[in-house]
Amino acid sequence: MIRVRTPGPCSSLQDQGRYGWQSLGVGTAGAMDRWAARVANTLLDNDANAPLLEVTLGGAEFEVLEPGWFALTGADMAAACNGQPLPPCRPVWVEAGSLLRFDAARRGCRAYLAVRPGFAAERLMGSAATDLRARLGGIGGRRLERADVLGYAQAPPAAPAVRIAPWSTRFAQPPEALPWLGLIPGPAWPALSLRDRERIAGEAFTVSRAADRMGLRLEQSLESAATLAPILSQGVVFGALQLPPDGHPILLGAERQTTGGYPLLGVVASVDHAALAQLKPGDALRLRLTDVAAAQAAWRARELGFRRWRIAVRAWWASLAA
Repeated sequence: MIRVRTPGPCSSLQDQGRYGWQSLGVGTAGAMDRWAARVANTLLDNDANAPLLEVTLGGAEFEVLEPGWFALTGADMAAACNGQPLPPCRPVWVEAGSLLRFDAARRGCRAYLAVRPGFAAERLMGSAATDLRARLGGIGGRRLERADVLGYAQAPPAAPAVRIAPWSTRFAQPPEALPWLGLIPGPAWPALSLRDRERIAGEAFTVSRAADRMGLRLEQSLESAATLAPILSQGVVFGALQLPPDGHPILLGAERQTTGGYPLLGVVASVDHAALAQLKPGDALRLRLTDVAAAQAAWRARELGFRRWRIAVRAWWASLAA
């Protein structure tokens, strides 16, 4: 078990999301950076959908009440265990009584803390993910609060001879200072003015203060918003780039609405969702045009490397248990 001492701006229990219900108006929610969450669970040989903690912007503290194997991925928050740096992207054994602290995010926006074999949580519609807007899942559908206690899915094992893995991974490292997001043009793309299309494909954009798990509004505005024709509402996905009437594009996130009626300029390729999820207010980004074939090829290449790495991780855990 761990106890929340300081939750920070927004810490919540998440998994890969609540899928199969969007047609009924129930959003997916889940980890904003599903890739970092998946890597954290894989480091511990957990199920990829095991519940874990998402810490946003830092400023959080957790007291470890029972020992266990932990793994940290995502944003760089100078995480520490009892005042000593907590190594990211590798399994670490943490003793009972330890204090895990997350400072303000130095790079990225969201960090993920997993425990072996996952935090204990009830599943609603197949998922333990917290949907803060709908108040579903997690702990009462809300952010973590001081004194909350989260148990482990099973009792922790006896203390191992090895307390830290002698290896780490470069998967799920903090994003670059100026990430490039591949954008697959959507149905409203041809209706944009030539100037707006050139701006989207060539200029840097800045995330405004209006940014949360639902979406990220960009500071720059596009002139075409005044001329685009209204559309019927349509289903929307993570990474959809919408253009509302005020001209400031919005990149949709994990707690997006299930449908949207703003013109759809395009969708960020899934292989770049992690970089999108790690953006915070004031961060800059660039968009590069791509197509479905190129996006699929990039995703397949990443998955191939990930699956080979996962085999090696499982072999290490098997050797530890032998």
